[in-house]
Amino acid sequence: MSSYHYVVFPRGKQPTADEVREFQKFAGALANQFAWGTCRDDGRLALAVDRQSCDHVQQIDPGFAAVIRRWESHGCELLPHLAFVKDAAALKPTPSFAWLSQDGRGTVQSRRAEGQLAAKEQAAKEAIGRSMLAVQQSIERYALVQRIAAALPYALVAIAAVTTIGMGLYIRERLLNSNRESRQATIERTLGSPP
Repeated sequence: MSSYHYVVFPRGKQPTADEVREFQKFAGALANQFAWGTCRDDGRLALAVDRQSCDHVQQIDPGFAAVIRRWESHGCELLPHLAFVKDAAALKPTPSFAWLSQDGRGTVQSRRAEGQLAAKEQAAKEAIGRSMLAVQQSIERYALVQRIAAALPYALVAIAAVTTIGMGLYIRERLLNSNRESRQATIERTLGSPP
């Protein structure tokens, strides 16, 4: 069993500045056995509190339990196990009105966070699309290189054959059309000349 309780906030949401101040009031009772950080898996804000200290303070002070219950009512989860990464910079408290609903459509802060999250998701999808396009282009280039490599031996054989035929014709032409006297003419000239 883990020695910590973890309060995990919804994606893109932070506690309000008032809630953080209210929680800080219990720091002494908790013997400062808590840390802010993120979930390793999805980067959500998380609060790790020593299990024994947390249970003890919840029993002796209903205000602490009220803070935790309020966070849970806003969508936070209280988990016994979590891949936690300590990071004090992850806590960026929002203005005190951030959890309040407006016209039943969510909070200003949550809509802003959802908009930022949607923009990040869109950017991630575009990056994935660009990378898949680059992979496809690399595959096509590889296929082209393979076709060229498969045809290269035949092209070299054809070039060698044309070169051999060309050299044979050139040598034949040189032998037949040289300015030297033919063998027959040499024999006749030597037989016709006096000794």
